[in-house]
Amino acid sequence: MTTNVFAFVVVLGILIFFHELGHFLVARLFGVGVEKFSLGFGPRLFGRTVGMTDYRISAIPLGGYVKMVGDEPDAELDPEMIPYSFTHKHVFKKIMIVAAGPFFNLLLAVIIYAGFFTFIGTEDIRPVVNHVVKESPAERAGLQANDVVVAINGSTVASWSDINRLIADGQGSEVRITARRDGTLFDVAVTPQTKVAKDLLGDDAPYYDIGFSGLAPLKAVVGDVADGYPAKKAGMQPGDLIVAIDDHPVDSWNTMKAIISQSKGEPLAVRFVRGEETRTVDITPVLYSEENVIGEKVDSYRIGISTPGINIPEADRITIKRGPFQAVVESVDQTYQISRLTLLSIGKLIKGTVSTKTLGGPIMIAEMAGQQAKAGFTNLIFFIAVLSINLAVLNFLPIPVLDGGHLMFFFIEAVIRRPINIRMREIAQQAGIFLLILLMIFVFYNDIMRIFSN
Repeated sequence: MTTNVFAFVVVLGILIFFHELGHFLVARLFGVGVEKFSLGFGPRLFGRTVGMTDYRISAIPLGGYVKMVGDEPDAELDPEMIPYSFTHKHVFKKIMIVAAGPFFNLLLAVIIYAGFFTFIGTEDIRPVVNHVVKESPAERAGLQANDVVVAINGSTVASWSDINRLIADGQGSEVRITARRDGTLFDVAVTPQTKVAKDLLGDDAPYYDIGFSGLAPLKAVVGDVADGYPAKKAGMQPGDLIVAIDDHPVDSWNTMKAIISQSKGEPLAVRFVRGEETRTVDITPVLYSEENVIGEKVDSYRIGISTPGINIPEADRITIKRGPFQAVVESVDQTYQISRLTLLSIGKLIKGTVSTKTLGGPIMIAEMAGQQAKAGFTNLIFFIAVLSINLAVLNFLPIPVLDGGHLMFFFIEAVIRRPINIRMREIAQQAGIFLLILLMIFVFYNDIMRIFSN
C-alpha cells in the first residue's frame, strides 16, 4: 500500500509538473505574467515566491495549475498589468500557451523513449532464421534454417525487429533478401503473403508474412496444469510433451491450441510423451469465458494447461542501442502510435464497442504505479510515458474546462475575430465541470468494484 501511494505521488507529480511547465514557459515566452505555479490543489503547504510568481506545493495532489495574470476575461486589471495579461494577448499566442501543456506531456514521453533507446536499448534476437514454414514464400525462395539475414532491399539488418519493419515497409510488394549461408552471401526475391490478425482493440490488422522466423515453433510441452480442469483430472503433469490429438500429429503449441479450440467441447484422445513412456488419455475441453484487454467477452475451449514459456538462448539475445537521431525518430513514432491507440480507444468507448469497465481512476493508477515500481525502475518510467501520452490526448479533447475546450473557444475567436460571449463560456464551463464530476464518480465506482471483485 505504501509503495502504491508513493509511486502514485511520484508519477502524478512528474506528469503535472511537465504539463504545467509547458503552460508556464510559453506564457513567459510571450510576456504573460504568472502569479502562481502550483503542484496540487487546495491550501498552500509550502513554496517560494520569485518575482511575481508563487511556486507552491498544495494539499490535494490530484492535479495542478498555472494562474496567469488576466486569465479570467472579466477580471479587473490595473493599467500597468495589461501588458502582462493573458486575455489581452493575440489569440494565436493564447492558443500556443494553452496547447503547450498537453504538448509538453507528449514531449515528456518522447524524452523518456529517446533516452531508453539511446542509453539502455531494447532486447532483441539475432537475425538468424530458426524456422521456415513449409510451402511458404520463404521456402519457395530457397531460404533455410540457420541462414543469417544481413540486408533487405539494400538496408542493413541487425535484428529481427529490422526484418519485421523492412518487410512491413514494403506493404506486400516483393522484397530482396540478402542472406549468408556457410560464409557465402546470396540474394533471393520474396513476395510476402498478406494475412490478418486482431490488434489490441479487436480490429482486423493486416500484416505481411514470408513464412520464416527467428524462433523455432513452441513445442506442445506442458508448463503448468490448472486445478479443476480436464487435463489435471486426466493425470497430465508439467513436462509432458503432447505429440498427437485424435491421431492428428501435433508439431507445435499453436497446432495443439487450434485443435482444442475447434473441438466444440467434444472428447479428444490426447497422446503425450512422459520420459520414455507414451500415454493416451481422453480429455473433454471445457468452455472458458474471459474479458480481453478492451473488455469484450471472449469464449474459448480449454483443457487447463499453459506453456513453460519461450526460452531464447543467450547467444541469440542482443541489445540494440540507437544513435541520438534514430532514437528521437523512433520515440516520436512510438508516441504517435500510442496516441493513435488512445484516440481509437476513446472512440470505441463512445460507440460502446469497448466496455466502460476498462476505465479507471486514481485508485487504479496508484495500483498500477505500485506494480510497475515493484517491477523495476524501467517499468515505472515506461508507465509514466504511456500515462503522459494519455493525459495529453485527453487534455486535447474539446471539452470545456480541459485545455482542448479552451483551444476550441480560441479557434472560434480566431475565425469570428472577437472573443466568445463570456456568459456562453461560463455555461459551457459549468457543463464541462458537471461532465468531469460524473466521470470521476464513475471511475471511482469502477476502481472500488474492481477491488471488491479481486
